[in-house]
Amino acid sequence: MKIVKREILGIDLYYVPIKKFKTIEAFFVFTNEVDPTTFNEKNFLTEILLDSTNKYPSTENLKLVCDNLYGLSKVNHYHFEGNLDITMFIISSVSDKYLGEEKIFSQAFDVLLEIIYNPKTYKGLIPKKTVKEKLMQTQELLSSLKQNKNAYSYYQFMRTYTRNNTDHITFFPETKYLDQVTHKTINETYQKMINEDRLQIFIGGDFDFEEMDELIKSKINRIKIHESKSFTFKNHFNPATEINEVIDNTSTGQTRIFIGYDLGFPHTQKSATIMSLFNELFGAFENSKLFTNIREKLNLSYYVYSYYSPGNDLFFVNLETSKENREKAVKEVAKQLLDCQNGLIEDELFNQAKKNLINRLETSVDSQYKLLIYNVIDFIRYNEPFDLEKRKKAIENIKKTELIDLIKTIKIDTVYIYT
Repeated sequence: MKIVKREILGIDLYYVPIKKFKTIEAFFVFTNEVDPTTFNEKNFLTEILLDSTNKYPSTENLKLVCDNLYGLSKVNHYHFEGNLDITMFIISSVSDKYLGEEKIFSQAFDVLLEIIYNPKTYKGLIPKKTVKEKLMQTQELLSSLKQNKNAYSYYQFMRTYTRNNTDHITFFPETKYLDQVTHKTINETYQKMINEDRLQIFIGGDFDFEEMDELIKSKINRIKIHESKSFTFKNHFNPATEINEVIDNTSTGQTRIFIGYDLGFPHTQKSATIMSLFNELFGAFENSKLFTNIREKLNLSYYVYSYYSPGNDLFFVNLETSKENREKAVKEVAKQLLDCQNGLIEDELFNQAKKNLINRLETSVDSQYKLLIYNVIDFIRYNEPFDLEKRKKAIENIKKTELIDLIKTIKIDTVYIYT
């Protein structure tokens, strides 16, 4: 798959030719350096802007126009990658090639522009009532969070695990800055996004590039154009100087345990690929080290898995056990990691983990949306398109010795226990 890059009046466009599907996806991607003080505002905006516009002033109005465009799908998403925050506005529209009518995608694109650049306002500003409603909903979310033990324990663990990284890793809602959210800060954050953030447009599907160029040019006056900023993705995790253990509540009930790690090696595309493979064999599927030994052989947990986030250098293990088995379970996780670091990884498991990763990548090409997401993230991280064959080959070529060499620096940073 060859990505075609265009630049139209200062806007970076990326065309992703995919002939397999009958839809066209359009992504508006806004990128800037992470500012934790506006993290809540960015999250609120993804909800507010998707709700209504000046032209379609209610949720029902906006839904109706989408229904009339053959079920136009719209999604807003905010997250962060290392030192960068990313706000994405996405539509999925049926392609004109498969309809008797013409210009359906053009109308769908207009809806996307409405959502981004023409939100519902009062005297030119996002209304105070809208902001107040979002704040009330968030307070209700915080109040109910502790009732959901899985959500509460994860939220509290991540806040503990990332305690030295709050300059670029935050989780919504960020209570530290929630009291500072106002009608004014919401509007300032919105204006900064459309007037200062780097804008990249990704369009994927089966379409004629020249025709798409003309369509973009015809709508260029509705897009805020400014000097394009350039940001370099930096992935860094600041570890603690000693293991931080937190025990949250004590009882005789079930115990949820999270173990967060300091990886200890610099992030590169290659190291991220190798670490993804290690995560797979360590705790990401039913024949993994953790699942086979902790759950099946020793019966120390009801569930156990590991998770790796290459975008933020996070790696953790999560399990649930009985209170009396919690120390045994934590020690066994440490033993399994040490065994891997000492090279005790079976060839069969190593090869199966490779197959799993490759199968997952191949499955992803069955979704145009996922293909676009992979391309967006790879351009942000590595300034290059997602290449399925190159990625598969990189996994196939990993040697067990280089995996073992890489993981030798992994050590525990945080142990969070919730009972």
